[in-house]
Amino acid sequence: MRLGYARSMNQKLFGSRRDRLGDATVVAIFRMDNPEHAVEGISAAVRGGFEAVEITMNTPDATDALAEVAGRVDAIVGAGTILGPEMVKEAYDAGAEFIVTPVVVPEIVEAAHELSLPVALGASTPTEIFAARNAGADWVKVFPAESLGGPSYIEQILGPLDGTPILCTGGLTAENYLGYLDVGAELVGFANAVFNADLASDGNYEEFERRSIEVHRRLDAYLTEREDQG
Repeated sequence: MRLGYARSMNQKLFGSRRDRLGDATVVAIFRMDNPEHAVEGISAAVRGGFEAVEITMNTPDATDALAEVAGRVDAIVGAGTILGPEMVKEAYDAGAEFIVTPVVVPEIVEAAHELSLPVALGASTPTEIFAARNAGADWVKVFPAESLGGPSYIEQILGPLDGTPILCTGGLTAENYLGYLDVGAELVGFANAVFNADLASDGNYEEFERRSIEVHRRLDAYLTEREDQG
């Protein structure tokens, strides 16, 4: 697999970003109707415990929202729905520290790594997942995870493709996401099923915070149980 990094990568900075994202385990994803909703929603998610947040680039004025929250919240901030290498630089300039795509575009990996940004390439089928990892993706985002078959699909994928670092998104909730961690996913992302754009339009950020707290309550209990089991 082609897992080498660009010569200009700052390995220490890249490693720090990769580790912060990996340690977070859960990612809050915001695809909102306007940048203010994304900013307020992210603030609520961080108050509720999220240490990794993502703004999709098809949020109106997404770069303004990125610039508003980058470095101002206690979380690593990334850009999602990246479709080409030119969007990587745009997101980076706005303050993004990691990159997420819905599709396999190898050039995005090169562009992201040159800027010391970890990247998750989006994929669905075994062939796409293998191609994404072979292109150098730090994680492969399996999307839409629930529609593809949920945790059982991930478990089957990781049979022949064991060792593939997986980020699962698409339909995940506080009630179902632990199943993905159980079968080997390293990261899970919560988008509209948890951070609903209609709630943001209504100004109901307290619900975002409540849902974030619930996600982390379940995660803490899950991790404690795993530690107790040795």
